Amino acid sequence: MEKIRAIIYARCSTDESKQDVENQINTCKKYCESQSWPYEIFQEYESAYKGTRRKVFEEALERIRLREFNILVVYMLDRFSRETPTKIVSDLHKVVEEHKCRFVSIKEGIDSNNDMWQIIMMIFAYMANNFSKMLGIRVREGIKQKKEKGEYKGGRPKKEIDIKRLKSIAKHKDLGLRKIAREYNKDISKKDRISYIQVKRVLQKHSCNLQGEKR
Repeated sequence: MEKIRAIIYARCSTDESKQDVENQINTCKKYCESQSWPYEIFQEYESAYKGTRRKVFEEALERIRLREFNILVVYMLDRFSRETPTKIVSDLHKVVEEHKCRFVSIKEGIDSNNDMWQIIMMIFAYMANNFSKMLGIRVREGIKQKKEKGEYKGGRPKKEIDIKRLKSIAKHKDLGLRKIAREYNKDISKKDRISYIQVKRVLQKHSCNLQGEKR
């Protein structure tokens, strides 16, 4: 009998709370433990719409291709992908049929071992993609309504920069602005990363030495 090993894939988009990933992981872990499946966790903070490259997702698929895992567990199908239904079905077919990996989506009760798998897969693939389309429509409508009320200021929300951490990097390491920015941006989501121009402005504002303003 083939040894069971599950892979948990959790993801949230750049416009969602990071806490969402932890919620997904906790639910998936409990499910795997209830089935007595050993598991490994893959998580990332990336969009799954319009072909965005997801390094962790690609690594997970490669590990599945190599037969290191034979069950893929996700919280919901749209965590797996929000691309076109055709692309979602293609990716699922590759996982289940080509790589012989069982697919389980907990919240929708999807299981590739189900006799109705082919039909269920197509229905939920459409729903996952349609969710992204409707989300975009709701965002645009919200902006339109704010503009009509004169409440929309445009642009992106101001980033919360950890001044103490930034000053510590600049103070204790002989780095130029670009390297300070790279050091600060380690393990930070894309939406919270800062440029070397922002580094310069912050450090100048707080009267820090800029190491000759090297770049």
